[in-house]
Amino acid sequence: MPLNHNVSFILASASPRRREILKSVGLNFKIIPAHVNEDYLAGESPARHVRRLSLDKATVVAEKNQNSWVLGADTIVVIDGRILGKPANQAQAANMLKKLSGREHKVFTGFTIVRVSSGICTTKVIQSAVRFKTISPDEMSWYIACDEPYDKAGGYAIQGRGAYFIRSIRGSYTNVIGLPLCEVLETLKEFKVIKFR
Repeated sequence: MPLNHNVSFILASASPRRREILKSVGLNFKIIPAHVNEDYLAGESPARHVRRLSLDKATVVAEKNQNSWVLGADTIVVIDGRILGKPANQAQAANMLKKLSGREHKVFTGFTIVRVSSGICTTKVIQSAVRFKTISPDEMSWYIACDEPYDKAGGYAIQGRGAYFIRSIRGSYTNVIGLPLCEVLETLKEFKVIKFR
């Protein structure tokens, strides 16, 4: 049964993971990717970075769709104070996974919900902690040989083969995938965008 909403809702992201998360609860929406500069600013903290980018993505799309509710989001993986992006090749994927192996890292997602015609704009940042097992050389070779690491922040997919490396998670599981579903739906319910009936 789909969630009940009679207003236009837009996901300002091309991420297949975010699309799948929202569809899994029966939310109907359009997809309009926001093309914004995702470079890191000097001295920017991880939380500030995802907050800024989620706001940029949502507002770019919302300005052109002022009567729609728009959701923008950005997710990053952080270890030792460094942000790990998406690996471009096997060497980069292996290097990232070696950093994560046997250790805990943080995943930050910022999400922004905007409706210009209502004057509503809210942004939240959700943090999860993920602990990896120690990855052996044969496991590393097995993983980087598949397609999975190469469009994922940190070089792994918790909802795919990468789940094998996860010892524990503190915080939102869906946040690690790319969208903290509980917090997003709570916010949409608060603004009466959705109803559970």
